[in-house]
Amino acid sequence: MSYDQLVDSFGRRINYLRVSLTDLCNFRCLYCLPPEGLPVLPQCQLLTQTEIVRLITIIGRIGVNQIRLTGGEPLLRQDIVEIVRGLKKIETVKDLSITTNGSRLKSKVGSLKEAGLDRINISLDSLSPERFREITRSDSYQQVMEATFAALQAGFPVKLNMVAIKGLTAEEIIRFVKLARDYPLEVRFLEFMPLCGQAWGQDLFLPIAYIRSIVKEHFELEQEMPRGDRVAETFYIRDGKGKVGFIASLTESFCDRCSRMRLSSDGKLFPCLFSDAQVSVRELLRENAPEEAIIEAIRKAARIKPRGNWFQDHPYREGHEDEFELKPSPMIHNLGG
Repeated sequence: MSYDQLVDSFGRRINYLRVSLTDLCNFRCLYCLPPEGLPVLPQCQLLTQTEIVRLITIIGRIGVNQIRLTGGEPLLRQDIVEIVRGLKKIETVKDLSITTNGSRLKSKVGSLKEAGLDRINISLDSLSPERFREITRSDSYQQVMEATFAALQAGFPVKLNMVAIKGLTAEEIIRFVKLARDYPLEVRFLEFMPLCGQAWGQDLFLPIAYIRSIVKEHFELEQEMPRGDRVAETFYIRDGKGKVGFIASLTESFCDRCSRMRLSSDGKLFPCLFSDAQVSVRELLRENAPEEAIIEAIRKAARIKPRGNWFQDHPYREGHEDEFELKPSPMIHNLGG
């Protein structure tokens, strides 16, 4: 049976789904979680491998062909390789990627490659072991660096996601871009977003314009890659092997071309990261509901996708930071690039 493509109420085609596999994480990043963590969902509430594969099979029939596996930390799922293998068997899945903190990646690089994973995003918030420990509350810096190079050696396209927060120096920004100059990877600087409940602190916010100015002062950037519906403004580096990207979710909103929805680990579809609007599909999957019923639930999620977020109408202005009031989003389990 053929179906119409998934389009929201504002004419944006939805073709990208972020799938949270677990709310567990072995890091306690200060921009994401309080030191004590958050309450953990009971295992019985999480979608199973079979349920995830069925949902992705169905949503693929209405045009969603890009899937990103996230968490929490997705590599904490014991069945992560089997999930990847199952999803890659779905004909409509054209791009399957994962966002990981990298701490458990090195030993799984080979099996993930064999299972068919296409790309890897690694969260790396500092190139200083001490600052890394301060931000992540983890001593896994060496493991993350080793995993990064293991992923490159295995032939994976690799992106390094760096959440920019106060305390980030020009020297470290330059070090990150040099990494992209010297190796075939993409370094992406992300604005700290108010998605983190107790972990959110406006005093940590650093606008992407500051970082971009430092990069352009020290490196010659080639023409921008065609952006399309991608979240990052991405450039090649003159005489370099890699790329550098800037994701300004708050100060340079790109809601008008958003093509994404998110699936929480307990089966809720969130059409926008900055909204608590949601549609649950877990019970439909567990009751083995007809495909048409599940598609209608997905379409409902698309219909309630907002036009934009609060920051489109209240933009950040340099010198007027006191007017830029940020409020935490209720959507706290689906971070990552």
